[in-house]
Amino acid sequence: MYIGCTSFSFNKDITSGKRSVKDFIEICKNLQINGVEFWDEHIEELGKDKLGLKELKQEVVNRGLEFITIAVNNHDFSSLDSEIRRNDINKVISWINAINDLDCKILRVLPGNLIDLNRDEKKLFPLVISCFEECLKLAEDKKIVLAIENCPKDTDPMVVKRIIEEFNSPFLKACADIGNIRKDIRYEGFESLLPFAVHIHAKTYNFEDDSRETTIDYDRVMKMIYNHNYEGYISIEYEGDGDELEGVKSSERLIKRYL
Repeated sequence: MYIGCTSFSFNKDITSGKRSVKDFIEICKNLQINGVEFWDEHIEELGKDKLGLKELKQEVVNRGLEFITIAVNNHDFSSLDSEIRRNDINKVISWINAINDLDCKILRVLPGNLIDLNRDEKKLFPLVISCFEECLKLAEDKKIVLAIENCPKDTDPMVVKRIIEEFNSPFLKACADIGNIRKDIRYEGFESLLPFAVHIHAKTYNFEDDSRETTIDYDRVMKMIYNHNYEGYISIEYEGDGDELEGVKSSERLIKRYL
């Protein structure tokens, strides 16, 4: 297994201008993190320019890191408005083509609005499936894996599992996020995604002095991950209220304890 970090861990700093995407890459290098992923909104302008994205990839490679994935925010696969769904399909297709040019093989996507899907799966599930049908056709052609994240917080991930099982494709898998699952089903819900996982988000919020996360039982989480013989990236996604750099440092110490 390898340790990664998503730029969303620095979302407040990046969106406020306190840090840049290049600062994020440099921090990951200095912390000896193996790979980086980027939230699409942090590199949206670069996404319109292939040269800009290739320069970003080179910044990553020059620091000895791996470009893991881009996290696409296609929240609207579950929208009742066909035009809104179409816009999100086009967004995902655009990023499939972009990361193909970067020789990146995983694209993190969303199942639509998982809160709405939990509330009315019967009505919305067919809409989501129709969106994935179009996107997956291109992903399979490009040999890029779409990794569906169970997002946002306080949701049941079983719909994600059902979407993946609907297609039974090696190019549609899971980005399992322990922190987004409802607390009452957190650990069993997370484990249900692990057989399909090609990427994992390690959500962190709050730490004790010894860099132990106080809201999630990472001893239990990591045991499950090892039991399922997962060999990919575990990507830090710090979302606490404290200083983001300190939160990522504590997260890095936490995850490396198990690797």
